[in-house]
Amino acid sequence: MFDIGFSEIVLIVIIALLVVGPQEFPALVRNMGAWMGKARRFMGAVKTEFDREIHKADEIKRLMSKEMEIAEQHKNLDLHRRADPSAKGNDRPPSAEAETSSPPVSEGDTTASAAKQDHGTPQT
Repeated sequence: MFDIGFSEIVLIVIIALLVVGPQEFPALVRNMGAWMGKARRFMGAVKTEFDREIHKADEIKRLMSKEMEIAEQHKNLDLHRRADPSAKGNDRPPSAEAETSSPPVSEGDTTASAAKQDHGTPQT
């Protein structure tokens, strides 16, 4: 970060020792160490939060590109259906056909509906 060598650090320590005095110098060094520790923890927390937000932005960007791909596939599918007149009767998506293909349960058949509700556990 700073281009300070060993000789510059020794010079700063000697000047601080002369200005503050030998009795208060250890307390000054302890306080400086505590401040440096707090600054490092703060910078680490900021970096972690920044990385987390960048990850969220990348995830949103990935999801948006996936949505664009799906929209393009739907657009191509609609264009294909319009161009092919024999596909007119096939307007429902496959999921809608699967829902309508299951046989309906009659109102009098309570055992089948009770078994469905209890996930297959028999009732007494």
